[in-house]
Amino acid sequence: MESHDHFAYLLPFIFFVFGCTFLFLERWGSAPSRYWGVGYIVAALGFASPLILAGLPVPVQAIVANTFFLAAFFSLGHAILTRFGRPLLTAGRLIFCAAAFLCISYMVLVEHDLRGELAVSDIACSILLIIPLWQVRRHIRRPIDRLLGALVGLVIADNLVRVSALLILTSSGTYASLDDFFASEYAFFMQMSASIIGFLLALTVLGTVMLDVVWQHRHAAEHDPLTDLLNRRGFERAIPDFRRESFPSGAVLICDIDHFKLVNDRFGHAVGDMVIVGLAAALRDGLLSDALVARFGGEEFVAFLPGVTLAETGKLCNAIRLAFATRDWRESGVTQQITASFGVSATARGDHSMHDAIGRADACLYAAKSAGRNQVVMEGQQAAHAPTQLRVVSAANLRA
Repeated sequence: MESHDHFAYLLPFIFFVFGCTFLFLERWGSAPSRYWGVGYIVAALGFASPLILAGLPVPVQAIVANTFFLAAFFSLGHAILTRFGRPLLTAGRLIFCAAAFLCISYMVLVEHDLRGELAVSDIACSILLIIPLWQVRRHIRRPIDRLLGALVGLVIADNLVRVSALLILTSSGTYASLDDFFASEYAFFMQMSASIIGFLLALTVLGTVMLDVVWQHRHAAEHDPLTDLLNRRGFERAIPDFRRESFPSGAVLICDIDHFKLVNDRFGHAVGDMVIVGLAAALRDGLLSDALVARFGGEEFVAFLPGVTLAETGKLCNAIRLAFATRDWRESGVTQQITASFGVSATARGDHSMHDAIGRADACLYAAKSAGRNQVVMEGQQAAHAPTQLRVVSAANLRA
């Protein structure tokens, strides 16, 4: 029994330390950490309730302990949904917790059925994790997320196995048989397994939180805060390295907003930022999903479209140009048309880096500006039936 007593003190302490650690990590920008922390601290109170509530009647201890566990599993489910950005379903899950609490209270105070109370509690706690796990199942992609999902599933399975053992090995409403069951080595090992799984889950959660914090800082370092597109640094890290990788066929585009300084001077920098965000959205919506799109600074954007031909990229750019040129900005206080110009090139076998293709696209952009703006200029041969405002400049003309 001495080892049982040591274990009873050790487990709440471990869970409490993990909970405090998660709450501390919330300061680093990890939104789910608050709910992981609250969940583990409240679970620690639930495990410690036989010690801290020893002077109270057993039914009161049972109700308070189960309240702690329901709150803990609710918070852990909240953390899972928050981490994967899924709907929190807060009202529905709170109603379920209230119903479970009433059912547990009825079992303890009216039926005096401690066995039934334990079964209802474990099943309710399992459901409070099953719902979030089901909600996020399609969003579990990274290895650390799979490990997290597996351990949450293991917690659920452990709860259900414990309920099954309780119902099979004890008789209904018999306190003596329950006392015998909880005093058995089997019950101790079941508690030990639950604690080990909870400990492993905490370590996994700690890993996910740390990786999320690292990812957030890296995302902030490599993305433009205004548009959330890649910045120059992020683009440089994302594009293929011609020296280390096989030749990356594809097309490069450069675009910027025509007469953007006049927009800023006439309507203010806040409106100018809205226009930049508008062009970024048009690029994000109009280009293929695997395109690497970056804001290089000011109103200038660069994109690499892997595996896409020059002609296809020109058509995409012209569609984006038209969508941007016909946008109504009056809600933003802009009463004039705002347009953009595009330069497009393709990667070539002789290129030493992506910047060779970017340089040719930049020359095409300069040609578009010189020719009157609000158009797409492509490197290469003239395309048949080229759409209006879609011009093609040969490599010879670019060098001229």
